Amino acid sequence: MAERTPYQILGLAEDASFEDIKAAKEHLLTTYAADEEQQEKVEQAYDLILMQLLKMRREGKIPVPDRIRFAERASQWEPDKILYAPSDPVAKVPQWLSQWVDSPTKQEVLLSGGIFGGLTAWVFLIPSQGAPTLPLALGLLASIWLIYRKEKKAIHAVLLSLGSLTVGWLIALTVADLLPTGGSVAGGWLVGITFALMWLVVLFLR
Repeated sequence: MAERTPYQILGLAEDASFEDIKAAKEHLLTTYAADEEQQEKVEQAYDLILMQLLKMRREGKIPVPDRIRFAERASQWEPDKILYAPSDPVAKVPQWLSQWVDSPTKQEVLLSGGIFGGLTAWVFLIPSQGAPTLPLALGLLASIWLIYRKEKKAIHAVLLSLGSLTVGWLIALTVADLLPTGGSVAGGWLVGITFALMWLVVLFLR
């Protein structure tokens, strides 16, 4: 039995218009919606017909509608788009790192920012002669609560909060030495820098 031509697969005569070819393709794809093999044959037949028409046009045998010429250009561009399309940023992040990095919600940003911002403002507005122990203690408790609130891991929240407090305080001491301030203002900067790091840890680490 002779193999069917692309036109026969689409159920068309060889002098069918482009509109008829496109309509036949869409109709058959709908008809064979549950048959991937038949759909593939229809797609291949449609592509072969377009290639034949384009070849005949290049040879000057027939005029081809602009829509077919555009389809030809699109088919040439698509591989380049696929080749140079930017990849998903999430896919670039190593799996071990994605387990530690979090994407905060707007509510989490506002809630944690309000808590740490309020504690920092307290230190600046109500200065203390001694070390800002109470604000730091409240900041530590706030950090533990905020991390536990989203991760539901008590020990993890405590360790992460203590670590961020320690690192933040050490960084703050280093930066404070470079600032021409003293007394309560210096204490405010120490707390502000420490809470800034703790805020980032609460938001972006899990």
